[in-house]
Amino acid sequence: MLLTLLVTGLLCLCSLGFVLIIPYFARTKLLMKFLPQDIRDAARDHRDPPPARLAVGYFMFLAMAVMFVGSYVFLGADGLRNGYGFWKLFGRYLFVLYGYKLFDILVQDQYIVITKQYFVKFYPETKDCRSWQDRSFNTKNQMIRLIIFPFTAALLAGITLLAGAGLSH
Repeated sequence: MLLTLLVTGLLCLCSLGFVLIIPYFARTKLLMKFLPQDIRDAARDHRDPPPARLAVGYFMFLAMAVMFVGSYVFLGADGLRNGYGFWKLFGRYLFVLYGYKLFDILVQDQYIVITKQYFVKFYPETKDCRSWQDRSFNTKNQMIRLIIFPFTAALLAGITLLAGAGLSH
């Protein structure tokens, strides 16, 4: 359980770092894609970073994706090494999915994006947008993820067991 907690914490910290520095490196249109329409409209004419910084941003995104996938592979391999069956793997994956999502909703969405209005610093033309006060701006997408997580965890546990069985032959 300690390893699962540590990996979840590492994913949360890396994600937080990513969220805090990605505005320096991301295309405006790409970053705004995750925010409400009035904010996207206000930032429509915001200039993108220069190509070299965009390349760094794409590399950072790729590194984050590899880290997330690698974390699940690592936790699955560790689970197999320790004789975990389906339900233990399922629980481990579910803990990471919900743990990270809780952090994402409370810290990244509610605190950084809404309470601190962190992105307004990078996109000052959005400061008067009403959506910066809308704490439910991402509720539908978050609810969909929360609903599919048990299925995702089951799929990951099944794939892990199948991969483990394939490797042992």
